[in-house]
Amino acid sequence: MTLTVQWTAEAESSFAEIITHLERNWSEKEISRFIQKTNSVLKQIAEFPYMYEASQSRPGVRKGFITKQCALFYEVKQDHIALLSFWDNRRKPRISN
Repeated sequence: MTLTVQWTAEAESSFAEIITHLERNWSEKEISRFIQKTNSVLKQIAEFPYMYEASQSRPGVRKGFITKQCALFYEVKQDHIALLSFWDNRRKPRISN
């Protein structure tokens, strides 16, 4: 059974940040390719929700990859996939105190 993917506000915001970065530094062709790759990965996750490993620090959260530079985080719910956020792997991680 294929699950629907529901974007959180954080996922929408972090995806928009990555697109903005691509618009500043890359061509429309690369942006289009990134969006197509994102859609492809989301379709795979919807069909095979457990294809990516669970986080060691947050077992309910899974980390998938769009490209080697971009990861996404999601949770598998009973009736949908909750897309939590996108992360540019070249960024320094946020440290919370």
